[in-house]
Amino acid sequence: MVKISSITNATKPYIQRINQWCEKPYKALANVKIGKYRPMDSVNDNYIKDKTSFITGLGVTSIVLKDGVGCYMYVTQSLNNKDIPEDKRKFVAALDLANGGLMILMQLAMFFTISNKVVQEKMFNKLFGKYFDRASSKGYQAKLKNTDLLKDMKGADFHPVLAKAKKDVKAAFENVTSLFAATVVGKRMLVPFIATPLADKTKAWMSRNDKPVEVSKETKNTYDTKKATINDKIETKTTPSDHTESKNTNLLDKFKK
Repeated sequence: MVKISSITNATKPYIQRINQWCEKPYKALANVKIGKYRPMDSVNDNYIKDKTSFITGLGVTSIVLKDGVGCYMYVTQSLNNKDIPEDKRKFVAALDLANGGLMILMQLAMFFTISNKVVQEKMFNKLFGKYFDRASSKGYQAKLKNTDLLKDMKGADFHPVLAKAKKDVKAAFENVTSLFAATVVGKRMLVPFIATPLADKTKAWMSRNDKPVEVSKETKNTYDTKKATINDKIETKTTPSDHTESKNTNLLDKFKK
């Protein structure tokens, strides 16, 4: 089996090179000023304050920005796509716009809802709270004291470690549930049910400045559906008595001849 130390030594030069590449743009951004305000100072403060929320928010932000650029490209492509009939282009573009806009809004809504501290606390306690309560804590302590290495362990040594483990599990839980809610529930499950009905309204909004198409009187439809239906019934309707009468008349004629 390959030792972990050998893998670390082999990848160390590549990691250092990546760090050097990242260091230059980071320093350039760190020196950017808007008046007296440095944006990177705020980024650093938020990262230090809550690493998990910062990383989760950064992930959702990158996904939202990607969807925004993709929405713009899809709408522009649909409006200029010659393979789509001209009278259908705006509907396709409207569907793309509704889909993209809803994806962005729904992802943000789900993220801010699920990542809320109150919601996270209730979800975590519901699913994993029993693994960190007083009874479980005593059970863990009892099992650890059965080992020779930790038989002299005291509560003052054990509880901080358990609290740290709970904090790390909650951080991972918050990260996974927030991203899952935003990208899977919001984007892939809820948006498709809303985007298609909303496309008609979006098309109407996009076409609000279009001039109405003038219809020539010569090409105006003058087909009377009610009259045509009555005529068709009269022409096609035949009764058994009609068949019998015509049949008897034909036999009578033959007999006379």
